[in-house]
Amino acid sequence: MKHKKTRNLILAACLASACGTAWGDTIFGLYGGVGHWYIDLQGDVGQNGATTTLNDLGFENENSNVFWLALEHPIPVIPNLRLMHSTISATESSITSQSFIIGGVPIDAQVQVLTDIDLSHTDATFYYELLDNWVTFDLGITARFLEGYVEVQSELSQPARATLEGVLPMAYANLQLDFPGSGWRVGATAQGITYRGDKMTDASVRLGYSFEVTPLLDIGVNVGYRVLTLRAEKFDDLYADAKMSGTFAELVLHF
Repeated sequence: MKHKKTRNLILAACLASACGTAWGDTIFGLYGGVGHWYIDLQGDVGQNGATTTLNDLGFENENSNVFWLALEHPIPVIPNLRLMHSTISATESSITSQSFIIGGVPIDAQVQVLTDIDLSHTDATFYYELLDNWVTFDLGITARFLEGYVEVQSELSQPARATLEGVLPMAYANLQLDFPGSGWRVGATAQGITYRGDKMTDASVRLGYSFEVTPLLDIGVNVGYRVLTLRAEKFDDLYADAKMSGTFAELVLHF
């Protein structure tokens, strides 16, 4: 998950996709969504084998706001584009039950700590529609931009901060089944990468309904379940093995 290596992987994947051919959308389409994700946050964080659980730091039921925008077009060689931002940040207070290390700073057991965690990320997904009728099947690659951190302030030590920054290239797949004439649909999306001990997966299933407001605008809603897992071992100042899962709901617009 080093910057140079991931940047090379992104460039190679983009060149490979540009050299291939696939089917595009038959018309231009603009999609947008805004939603809320209710997260059960679990896992471990630390450094050099000295870790603690996120529950011990006070984290459990958190929330995330999600925004996304997708542009589809009929040009076969050029991939479609989907942008998504997930805001995942929270601050909790707790009394530690065990000692651990964050950012090179030891944190003692049985002390009061204030922990700030940010796992927000932005996705730029380039994909092709391989099927586009009542069955939609998309394949592509996602560049996930991470700008996260874990910061712990203890009453007995200096503030400890570990960053989680970089760009991850992730495989992307999306499947959707529409029920013609009813407005209902079901779908699933999966993204993931494994690289030298570091791993991230992001998968969701959804049930949706939409209706036509005008000939140029459809409005719909999606409800579903999303699971994001992260295992980071190669960072200099942070080990993380976390799972974020829970239900979500979103409003969807199609122009």
